[in-house]
Amino acid sequence: MLSKKTKLKYRVKKKKSKYPRTTIQVFDKWCKRCHICVDLCAQKVLVEDENGFPTPVKPVECNHCDWCVVRCPDFAIAITSRDK
Repeated sequence: MLSKKTKLKYRVKKKKSKYPRTTIQVFDKWCKRCHICVDLCAQKVLVEDENGFPTPVKPVECNHCDWCVVRCPDFAIAITSRDK
């Protein structure tokens, strides 16, 4: 059995990121590839892929302005953030 000092010494501490965990979902079945979200993204998080669908390239840089979500005519984008 390990002592309290040994447990504290070898305890692994997880570093907390200063960025929130962001998940950007694009529903391909709903998207009609109008590219409004790609044009409105100020941080250039959404980029057009080879099929014409918007794909999140760097979701860490998303500032949660929600312009892409609000302006999407088909409600094909969802942004969630988890601060844990």
